[in-house]
Amino acid sequence: MINFDIILKNLKLIAILLLVIVAVWFYKDYQYQKSENIRQTENNSQLRKADSLKFASQILSLNEVKDYLEYENKDLKNNLAKDGIKTNRIKEIVSTKYTFKDTIIKKYISGPFVDSTKCLTIKGFVDSSGVTITDRQFTNKTDAVAYWERNQWKFLGIKTRFLGKKQMTAKVYDQCGESKTIKIEKKE
Repeated sequence: MINFDIILKNLKLIAILLLVIVAVWFYKDYQYQKSENIRQTENNSQLRKADSLKFASQILSLNEVKDYLEYENKDLKNNLAKDGIKTNRIKEIVSTKYTFKDTIIKKYISGPFVDSTKCLTIKGFVDSSGVTITDRQFTNKTDAVAYWERNQWKFLGIKTRFLGKKQMTAKVYDQCGESKTIKIEKKE
């Protein structure tokens, strides 16, 4: 004959075990969602600061790196495919964008000319058929400096940085034009 007490005890044990498994699963999911929220908040903060600092650092998941390469930097994706570099092997991307516009306009009658600024040199000649450029050179040096500073806060109505929270920041120095740097790291 079947003993219902043993079956009932086993069912209670199985139910308790399932409850523990579900609780652990929910707790781990909560921890993951919390860390994802912190990461995405920091990424958004970096994008907001990118306009003033001219530097942004982001931590992206593998799918987000694929989306970045697909929609924001297709040239890099094509170069990676051409060189046989797989997306899942990428650890870090540092992308620097240089913007320089030469606004010097000179009129030449005919013959050779050289138009140069601090960073851009254009050589060529003018004849009856038009302007022919023989050499165009652009040189720029960009220095990015990362440093920490303290947050400003108020103490008795006085703004101070004394004992403020330390925060990392970056400064970009360009010889010519304007550069914007975005650093992307793959989330581990």
